Amino acid sequence: MDIFAGVSVCIVLIPACVAYADLAGLPPQSGLYTALAGMMCYALFGHSRQLIVGPDAALSLLVAAAIGPLAGGNLAQYIQLSSILALLVGVLMLIAAKAKLGAIADLLSKPVLLGFMNGAALILIASQLGKWTGIQLHESAFFPRLVELINHLTDIHSTTLIIGTLSVLLLALLRFLTPKLPAAILLFIIAIFTAYGLELGKHGVILLGELPAGLPHLAAPHLLLSEITLLLPAAAGIALLAMPEGILLARAFAQKNGYEIDPNRELMALGLANITASLAQGFALGASQSRTAINDAAGSKSTLSGLVAALLLLIFLLFLSDSLRHLPVTTLSALLIFAGVNLIEVRAWVEMFRIDKTAAFFSLITTMGVLAVGILPGIIVGILLSLAYLIQFMARPFDAVLCEAEGRKGFHDVGEAEISGSSRYLQGLLVYRFYAPLLFANSSYFFDRICQLVANDGDTRWVLIDAQAITFLDVTAAEQLLRLNTMLEEAGIDLKFARCNRPLREALDRYGITPAIGADSFFSHVHDALHEYKHLYPDVVTEPVGTTEWNGIDRRRN
Repeated sequence: MDIFAGVSVCIVLIPACVAYADLAGLPPQSGLYTALAGMMCYALFGHSRQLIVGPDAALSLLVAAAIGPLAGGNLAQYIQLSSILALLVGVLMLIAAKAKLGAIADLLSKPVLLGFMNGAALILIASQLGKWTGIQLHESAFFPRLVELINHLTDIHSTTLIIGTLSVLLLALLRFLTPKLPAAILLFIIAIFTAYGLELGKHGVILLGELPAGLPHLAAPHLLLSEITLLLPAAAGIALLAMPEGILLARAFAQKNGYEIDPNRELMALGLANITASLAQGFALGASQSRTAINDAAGSKSTLSGLVAALLLLIFLLFLSDSLRHLPVTTLSALLIFAGVNLIEVRAWVEMFRIDKTAAFFSLITTMGVLAVGILPGIIVGILLSLAYLIQFMARPFDAVLCEAEGRKGFHDVGEAEISGSSRYLQGLLVYRFYAPLLFANSSYFFDRICQLVANDGDTRWVLIDAQAITFLDVTAAEQLLRLNTMLEEAGIDLKFARCNRPLREALDRYGITPAIGADSFFSHVHDALHEYKHLYPDVVTEPVGTTEWNGIDRRRN
């Protein structure tokens, strides 16, 4: 099964690698060299039995965005810079693996990652419009490129556009009629024979031309400090995109096939694959979702399938590379445009908008940011938005006023308890739960919420904090707690804590809060505090929540 899977992967990757090399601004053979070196290396060091590494659409766009402005149209310099960039990406991944940063897979939130990929897909489509129509376009940014295309519609080369359009339609038809067959390789075969038979090259259609036969010359790129400095931010951006994608993809197929992976080992394997691709005159690579899916569907059970695919690619480079000579470049563009269209997740965004409008807004802003400022800055925009999304949640987390519900154990959110049955609370006892670490971003919010609840209640004797969900306390929040305690003491109200976890207790001791409120103000459970409260105030009245309105913000007497 591994041999059959390897054959399937090789058939699919040849047209994809040629297309992605063109997308990155490199010769077609660079994509094949990258895939060959990457797959051989990953098969030796990777842990996933299904993962296939190689050139990727989004990463190829990043390579082009990073190197294009620096190479100045010099192909030799372009190849040199792409090798350095791949080397830097690999080194950063190895550093991340050594530092055990496998959790970086969670750095980009789903809304931001969806927005980024949608933006990258649109840029991918726009980048191919010139070759698809036969127009020489000079603008690289998304919106200026569209404007330039509109202004030069009269320059469209009709034969090129017809071939490109037919290629897109044929690819879609093949995917629909023969979903289990490699539509891209079938398209290439049809396009090559058509171009050869009709002599399309003589009619102004640009052909791929001769690919050099043989293997790449292995050599370490010549490193200059100035070039490293210029490329390091781009390398970090590529690594930040490739690492989460690779880990998540490997994890998904491992779970599907019933085994475990080590995220840090995956980072190491991806890093070594990038370094090997650099030595083989390739460019930055990552995990391929489409080729991995094909490998899994074909029955891959080990990394042997990747080695088989690499071996077949080696044979192609040695003996069959000239077979692509008559491939129309517009057909390559059609393949990339079709891939870009399939990358756009409109349905996923609509579903996200239905369940979480804020997340959908962040996703849309990320897409517009990528289109407006470009792929590389778009990654930074995505990370910043992910952090903003996190900070927004941390600054205004969920909280609840708690009460007892008839027929249920423990204490429950007032709103939930009112729905589920008869609910009661003790007069003068405010039980409050905060669902987040307590830190600088939300400590003022925490302080204001309790002050508001106490003010609206009017007869509070104890404020009991159910601290089970408070896993961290920083110095700013500690100062706010001391301030809160002072304010409550002046009002004759005691501040108490229940269910403090060990890290929180240590922080409370360290910041002097424990001695300020007294060691006897801490309880193992809310029920223990409730028992103590009843002992101290035997005259308290148990009131139904229905007679006192609690809405998580205030508590008002009827």
